[in-house]
Amino acid sequence: MDDCDLGSKHDDFFRRQALAKHLNRQSSGRSMVECSECGEGIPEARRKAVPGCVRCVKCETKFERRS
Repeated sequence: MDDCDLGSKHDDFFRRQALAKHLNRQSSGRSMVECSECGEGIPEARRKAVPGCVRCVKCETKFERRS
């Protein structure tokens, strides 16, 4: 991986992180119905268990591992 690839990867990571923070502020405790990463539906049980969630479990796991 060269410097350009690494820079692009970091840019993508920080952009997604900023978007997630923005979406969390907008939702003010209300969960999204669709995942902000993959677009799949977020199950009602997750929305109730994690108020303000913006990602499905699979995408949230990936996001946390990258952080």
